[in-house]
Amino acid sequence: MEISKILEDDVNALLALNEDHFNDVKSKRIAPAKLQETFVAFANSDGGDLYVGIEDKSHAGERVIGFAEPEEANAIIATLLEETQPAVENVSIEFLGTDGKGLILHFAVPKSPKVHYTASGDCFIRINAAKRKIKGERITQLGYSKGAELYERKPVNDVEVDEVVESESLAHFMRGRCAPIIAHKAPKIVRG
Repeated sequence: MEISKILEDDVNALLALNEDHFNDVKSKRIAPAKLQETFVAFANSDGGDLYVGIEDKSHAGERVIGFAEPEEANAIIATLLEETQPAVENVSIEFLGTDGKGLILHFAVPKSPKVHYTASGDCFIRINAAKRKIKGERITQLGYSKGAELYERKPVNDVEVDEVVESESLAHFMRGRCAPIIAHKAPKIVRG
């Protein structure tokens, strides 16, 4: 995995970063399962950048407390990449090397065309600077909006064939579709 050396100005820019719909910073001490909630929320929404190894702005003292070595982040990386269902594709991962403050783990999470869940089966979306757990019909609506699930392919329960065949909606559709065919006349062929 790539380690990109960053300058003090870059570190200061990360510290000044406002957590919003597209950006979030997390402590390296966060439980991987808890971080997975934010990761899933980004993938289910518009994507975003997740930086691990930076304490929240409310933290007193040094805010950049990065990983001593890349292997220290193995549990986080494995949880996010291998335990998210289905896996989020095209995630970019890099370590940002700082002078004396350790490595910041950066995930660039793309907007996904699929609906994703944590290892515990929960679904989250990103709203402004927060993640929100969603359930039931809201997950179905998310699937429709992503095109992951088509409403037109959803089976309709408790409908008899006669209800469809004899419906005004079908009659209206057929009049609109069949009228041009009936009105169309084949060209006359003159043979000589």
